[in-house]
Amino acid sequence: MEKFIKWVIGSVLLGALMLPSCKPEPIEGEDRFTYVYTQEITNPPDDFVILFNNQSVGQKQTRITFSEDAVWMVERIGDGRQSVSVTNDTGYLNIGFYDSIGFSGNYTYVVTVTNFLYGEAGNVFLGFKKLDLEYSGFEPKF
Repeated sequence: MEKFIKWVIGSVLLGALMLPSCKPEPIEGEDRFTYVYTQEITNPPDDFVILFNNQSVGQKQTRITFSEDAVWMVERIGDGRQSVSVTNDTGYLNIGFYDSIGFSGNYTYVVTVTNFLYGEAGNVFLGFKKLDLEYSGFEPKF
C-alpha cells in the first residue's frame, strides 16, 4: 500500500511538472487583426489574417474587397495540407505557402480553402500584408 501511495504521488508530481510543457505555442498572427471566413471583408487594414477554423472535408469561402490597387504578400499559417485559391471574374489563382500578388482596388475577390482528404485537418490562417511596392510595375497582378 505504501508503494502504491508513493507511485500515485510521484505520478501526480510528474504530471504537474509536465503540464506547462504541454501548453501550445501561440499561433503566429494572434497580434494581427483577425477576420473569420464567414465575414465579408471590405477595406481591410494593411496587415490582417483570416481564420478558416477546423477545416473539414470541403470548401470554406470568404470575400475580400480592397480599397485601392496594392501589392500584398499572402501567407498560409497553420495546417498546410489544404488548397488555397483566389478567384475573380476573369480567372483563378492558386496560392502557395507565400505569394506576392497585385490586387486591384474596389474589386471583390473570393478566397477559397479546400480540404480534399484530411477530415482531421486543423485551423488555417491566411495572412495578408500590404507591401511597399509600386503596383503599376508589379507582376503578377490579379
